[in-house]
Amino acid sequence: MFVAVIMAGGKGQRFWPLSTAARPKQFLDLDHCGRTLIQTTFDRVLPLAESPERVFVATAQRYVPLVREQLPEIPEANVLVEPEARDSAPAVALASLIIEQRLPGSVTGFFSSDHRIGRPDAFHGAIRSAIGLARDEHGLVTIGIQPTRPATGYGYIEQGEPLGVGYRVKRFVEKPNPAKAQAYLDAGSYAWNAGIFVWEAALVLGELDRHAPDLMVPLREAFETDTVAQVFPQLKRISIDYALMEHTDRALMVPGDFDWDDIGDWVALERLLRQRDEHANTVVGQHVGRDTQSNIIYTDDPDDVVVTLGVENLVVVKRGNAVLLVHKSRVQDIKQLLEDERLANIEFEVG
Repeated sequence: MFVAVIMAGGKGQRFWPLSTAARPKQFLDLDHCGRTLIQTTFDRVLPLAESPERVFVATAQRYVPLVREQLPEIPEANVLVEPEARDSAPAVALASLIIEQRLPGSVTGFFSSDHRIGRPDAFHGAIRSAIGLARDEHGLVTIGIQPTRPATGYGYIEQGEPLGVGYRVKRFVEKPNPAKAQAYLDAGSYAWNAGIFVWEAALVLGELDRHAPDLMVPLREAFETDTVAQVFPQLKRISIDYALMEHTDRALMVPGDFDWDDIGDWVALERLLRQRDEHANTVVGQHVGRDTQSNIIYTDDPDDVVVTLGVENLVVVKRGNAVLLVHKSRVQDIKQLLEDERLANIEFEVG
């Protein structure tokens, strides 16, 4: 049996002010296709799970109403609430405990709710290959995407020896600088880490017991005593990559030969929309510009007009009473910007 878990607890801060704490990007229709990111994720994984009863969503308490509104097909009991955001390792561990209890022996796939994926047939083929490899080799399988550019915003996977339809993972490497990213691209043996995982629920719990006891000992005890709500907020904030994948000897990789993009920040909007004017500007809304090129310009109010003169490589966003102006090279820093205490007492009307 295959069970799909959609990870949907993030705040999407690098897409502010379009993405807000009240309605983050996974609940938005960024490319105006009529379906939000989380809905298109559900559409992709449903043929693999074969039934909405085998699709789960891991999310924060405040987003439960949005999940119920946008994915009414999923049973209410399948919306798994994280008492507090503690990054992906605690979320994966809690979801795996619940699934192994309800559906023992399952192979479970974890999917981000904010990815854009083209060529769904190729996507399904890669996941089915990962399911088979996870069962046959009792491995922790991740999907590796063939790089198409020296991206510095993604982690990378160095492939080791071939194994069936995939490879053993030689190592995981964090987001590189431009020189290293180019070297990884040239080497041909590195893949982007898509953050898509497939494994037996019992196996990942055992490997977390082994490599992350500080997480698993209190969480297992809380799960058995029905005190998860009290204990979960005290768990260490850590990603599944740091907690487990970089340490386990069971990491495997299946190549993902499909069109994939992590819609992580404003620059991704260029790749998502794939529409530019004659000066290479990506524009949503009304814009008048002169000597303006290679910018991302966004306003969702039909009465607003963004006017630019002599600028390039900027992100210019007008939404509600918030205006964002940032160089493309700095969009990764928006999350840190929002932590500035000077913004704490400002009421932004963007939700």
